[in-house]
Amino acid sequence: MYFSVLSYFLLRKLHTLYKIININNLSNSITFEISKKNQLKIIWGLDSKNLIYTYIKINVQKYTEEKVTLSIKFMINVLTTFSNEELFLKKKRNTLNIYSKQGVYKIPTYFDSNHNKNILILCKSSFVRRISLFSKLFLKILNKTLFFSTRNEELPPILNGVFFQFFTHEANFVSTDTYRLIKYTINNFKTDQRIQFTISSKYLNIVREILKNEKKNNIIIEYYEKKNIIFYFKNHIFSCQLINENYPDYRSVIPHNNQCHVSFIINKFLLLNTIKRVSIFSKNKKNFIDFHFNHNKLKIYDQNTIDAHNSISEIKCKVFSKKMKKMKIGFNSQFLIEILSSLNEDFVYFELYHKMGVLRPLYKNLYKKKKEESIFILIMSIIKV
Repeated sequence: MYFSVLSYFLLRKLHTLYKIININNLSNSITFEISKKNQLKIIWGLDSKNLIYTYIKINVQKYTEEKVTLSIKFMINVLTTFSNEELFLKKKRNTLNIYSKQGVYKIPTYFDSNHNKNILILCKSSFVRRISLFSKLFLKILNKTLFFSTRNEELPPILNGVFFQFFTHEANFVSTDTYRLIKYTINNFKTDQRIQFTISSKYLNIVREILKNEKKNNIIIEYYEKKNIIFYFKNHIFSCQLINENYPDYRSVIPHNNQCHVSFIINKFLLLNTIKRVSIFSKNKKNFIDFHFNHNKLKIYDQNTIDAHNSISEIKCKVFSKKMKKMKIGFNSQFLIEILSSLNEDFVYFELYHKMGVLRPLYKNLYKKKKEESIFILIMSIIKV
């Protein structure tokens, strides 16, 4: 392995990749491999089946099929000390030597068996389906479904991810932590295929970081049934495993409108700040609050109220429909804060049921947005009296 490259371009590529690795607290070892197209392939992976590929154009001095594994952090630290100059890199026995005008610098290398297999080649023999998504839309999908999706070892693996459903007329994206469920739907999505799969939130957080650097590009998703997914970005390729389990029937927990006890429209910021205020004065470490609905007034207070002046707030709301004049239901305040903070709209439509609440954003142009997208968020209640 012997090639030359401008230090600035190599540093920029590595820095983008390192940001993804560092945010997710993952292994910082990468592998260099020269392709036959005068490109340096940079490979990073959690293991042999979950890999990121990126490429940079180089001047190959001598082509070999060797691979070099090294620390990305160490390499970045060295490259930042150079101005934008041409560097020559040559593999020796246990080092990758950098030759510059100032001298020779030896980068330690080591053997890493995780990079010995190329998943992209292995999977090409499988049956593949392709879906194209605009990068801005894909980023929005992940932002809508990953806001509370944190890895919980106590949950089954299938619930530590996002469920993708592609139909000929729409696409659904679902995630849950058993206490909350969000379903984001694109109503005008067009495809000639019917595909559904689940991807771990750990991998989707990596995809989200890559998308932040992709602007106005189409993303190609290759689906290899019950095996893995490959995302083709403009500057990266990411291959990751699927969660090979059937996703629970989320439709079974969605209540019907005729079961709704109370529904009302409320200003999101008013509701959010009220919940925050009550939580600040709360003596309850479990973050449990009660909603007490009485006609068109909503009282929000800590379940273990001690000081009524500090921990009770009363706000007015526009009642849409009601079966009960009075209703009391409890929620986890932190869950509600996270849900409301994730919504961009000024008003929300809130429905109260026997054991749960359902929130939907209220769009300014309701007809237009209803045709384009819909967001359904369910939160389980703590207690109902």
